[in-house]
Amino acid sequence: MQHDESQLNKFIVFTIADYLLALPMSDVVKVVNVSPADSKRLPKIGLLQIGKYIIKILDLHQHSSLDALPDSSDHPSFLVVTHDSQRELYGILVNEPPDIVELPPEAMRSLPKSSHHSNPMTEMVSHVAVLSQQEVIKTIFLLDLKRITETV
Repeated sequence: MQHDESQLNKFIVFTIADYLLALPMSDVVKVVNVSPADSKRLPKIGLLQIGKYIIKILDLHQHSSLDALPDSSDHPSFLVVTHDSQRELYGILVNEPPDIVELPPEAMRSLPKSSHHSNPMTEMVSHVAVLSQQEVIKTIFLLDLKRITETV
């Protein structure tokens, strides 16, 4: 089945605690490579200065009550910089460079309201997409930045 290219939405996709999470490309300001020294300090400080901008770090592992990766030497090396509706900057630490994924609107499904309280991860997401590529099925969760930033 062919999709009209104009109907595809672009998302930045990254992995946190074995979950594939996504943000609409329009909500991502940039992806920044973070030095190992900054990476070690970021979770403690919660802020990062890049040029004239102060970015508040969103620790999705802690926020979701998910255990951090067991290897403490494996510090995140990328920061996905995004913004809320008031244009305040937030950064999400990830271990690997994020991917750009195009999804047709019909691939996105709203999560049932009842599922938002059953799992800490589902409290952070609004939609889910199931992507099937070459016999591999990937489940991608669309982050609800408004919900996350209201609770931090």
